[in-house]
Amino acid sequence: MPTLISLLDRLNRQTTLWAGRVATLLLAAMLAVMIVHVFYRYALGDSFGWTEELSRYMMVWMAFLYFPAAHKKGLNVSLEVCTEWFKGSRPWQLLQLLLEVAILAALIWCIQLGLDRIERGATTQSLALGIPMAQVYYVLPLSFALTALCSLERVLRAAYALVAPRAAARLGAGQGDTDKQQAEA
Repeated sequence: MPTLISLLDRLNRQTTLWAGRVATLLLAAMLAVMIVHVFYRYALGDSFGWTEELSRYMMVWMAFLYFPAAHKKGLNVSLEVCTEWFKGSRPWQLLQLLLEVAILAALIWCIQLGLDRIERGATTQSLALGIPMAQVYYVLPLSFALTALCSLERVLRAAYALVAPRAAARLGAGQGDTDKQQAEA
């Protein structure tokens, strides 16, 4: 199991790094498009019809491409107020494992939903850009698949921490809340 966890960790680090870089480029491009849009609208009294739609699509892609890295690092929303008193204990580790398994199942379901959305969007064109909406939706299964890989790594780390806490702690301080729990065990 440690070999698989290490392999997934390396793969996830590379894919989230790549996705983050693409998302950052999209953010820069979105900023440039919006600056051009504002300049043309307010300085020249004219505006492009496609800039708002393009910016919106770039924002969607950007958000979905950052999602795997956020999940890998455990930056997703969580409730800590009610759980502080038993954090790091075996019940906490088991709860983390169960939650991560549920997240992984939901992500696998979302991959299918994304593929369905692409299929439906193939026949629809965007209004201003005239591109098939499927191109906008390609990010959905991609993002959910990358996030599912991160979630699988977190499931394996959590399971390994329950079975072999000392060995899991020696495996290395990976990413996210689950790995912090392993180090405390």
